[in-house]
Amino acid sequence: MATADQILASLAGRLRGRPVPDDLRRLVAIQAARPAGEQRARDPLLHTRTVIFEPGESDALLDHSYLNENDRADPDIMANIAAIDTVLPHAAWIGTLVDGDVVGYWLHPDEPVGEPPLVVTFSTEGEFDIQPGESLVEAVIYHYAGYQDDRFAAAAELYEAHGLPIAARRADDLPHRRAVVDPAALHSKRYEEECAARGLS
Repeated sequence: MATADQILASLAGRLRGRPVPDDLRRLVAIQAARPAGEQRARDPLLHTRTVIFEPGESDALLDHSYLNENDRADPDIMANIAAIDTVLPHAAWIGTLVDGDVVGYWLHPDEPVGEPPLVVTFSTEGEFDIQPGESLVEAVIYHYAGYQDDRFAAAAELYEAHGLPIAARRADDLPHRRAVVDPAALHSKRYEEECAARGLS
């Protein structure tokens, strides 16, 4: 297992010069210092099934290694893959969430540099989504608990017990920030263009 410093150095590279957010630093510290056999009930990352990428790690969703020969022979699927590949580079992908989705920061060049970056997910269904909340931890809790208030509050309290204050105790309390360039809309536009280029529309 990598040390916290090694993980942070890798994340700094993924973030392309932006500072590593404070809550991400704390998550890295929790993950790197996890005792062997730690119980899910006591570890917020294990509890919400969240993993921060260590150096050199990625996910099959990002490199499409899950595709089989039939998938690669399907022009519609490959048009979608080509569209996805134009959106993926606009995010700094930093880990995985409860249901296998990948999570990161949306760094499209049209987004304001002076504000905390939006948290974006790319799902196992091939969908991009900007998560509610002001931070990665809030997005993680929302992705884990959704609108189940008791589940949300319990996860928030567990993260808070590990030095990550969470003001919200339910999903309805989270702000919804909008991207200047929405990744889902960009994906849809690029998919249409890829289909047209392949004579599929």
